[in-house]
Amino acid sequence: MPNWIVGDLKVRGTKENIERFLLEGLSPVGFFGLSDEKVKIEKDEWSIAISIEKSNAFYINETHRHFINTKHIEFYYPEEGEKGVLVLENFKAAWVIDASSLAKLSKKYLIDFKILGFERGMQFNQDVEIVNGEIVKNEEIKFKDYTWECIRPHIGG
Repeated sequence: MPNWIVGDLKVRGTKENIERFLLEGLSPVGFFGLSDEKVKIEKDEWSIAISIEKSNAFYINETHRHFINTKHIEFYYPEEGEKGVLVLENFKAAWVIDASSLAKLSKKYLIDFKILGFERGMQFNQDVEIVNGEIVKNEEIKFKDYTWECIRPHIGG
């Protein structure tokens, strides 16, 4: 069983590109792998929401064990012509955040990613930022005293 690095994944982009990522880039997943559950989509002029009932989480397609551990995601549209930011709480990845797979998704969906991940078991953080398909930052942060120095030492692992 892996250690989990966890945090909140920020996704930045236009209304259309984030919406496309939500509808095509995430899949329902249960305890035993991908689920055949249909995602419920609610959309109006201000937002889009996707939900699952039977599955446990959303898998981020084309990654190695990256998940959003929630049953409901809602994105409120930005003002016309502006980029919006969607904060996906409860992100988790097995062992480390695979920045290269997120960079490919960034290119594919024309979105940016940013996350500070916390891994309590191995006592490190990973700071990742991807803009326009390029890895701007992918740093491992080590600590002498993880419990004291880390801002969220109680999560991950």
